[in-house]
Amino acid sequence: MAAANLSPVEEWSATLLLDTLERALHASKTEWMFLRELRVGTGFRGQSLQRLDAFALNCLPHQGMRRICYEIKVSRADFKCELKNPLKKKVGMRYSNEFYFVTPGGLLTAEEIPVECGLVEIGSATFEEWKTIMKRQAGFFYYDPELSRYCMVTVPACWRETPGPTWQFTAAMLRNQRKELEERPPAPPKQQKIQFDS
Repeated sequence: MAAANLSPVEEWSATLLLDTLERALHASKTEWMFLRELRVGTGFRGQSLQRLDAFALNCLPHQGMRRICYEIKVSRADFKCELKNPLKKKVGMRYSNEFYFVTPGGLLTAEEIPVECGLVEIGSATFEEWKTIMKRQAGFFYYDPELSRYCMVTVPACWRETPGPTWQFTAAMLRNQRKELEERPPAPPKQQKIQFDS
């Protein structure tokens, strides 16, 4: 289903794609760290200014501390440019076990995706349209009836054994997480006063 299903006011932006991706694949805050616009390092030399659109780290040892890198592409031209200059993909693949392109639905075909990568498509559809889309999809899929949005893994990424993150990358993840908490602090816990009879 193409992104054209969105209202004229609403266009697929990187933020909208990341919001849907996080809600669909990484909603559990106890299981996943989902980091947006993650710098690869903390300094100002070499690759330290390189940014990953999104990086998800599974925090559960029995899940292998799975690391997934996401590269957002909202246009075919942006995707073609990436294929010609793959530095961002190379850096993202160094730190992840799986690498995915995330696009509006129908933007790319499975044949266009490099063999070492996967494809996640996010789109807008009515529930009836979604049922038709789901029949063509064999992998993971998610549908939010409230927002009429879907997320599906169209091309699963191959698993790659990669070395663990460097201290620079670990520091960058912690810095990113701290910034996120400062900008959007968690809601205070809902507590009630307990009344005791005297």
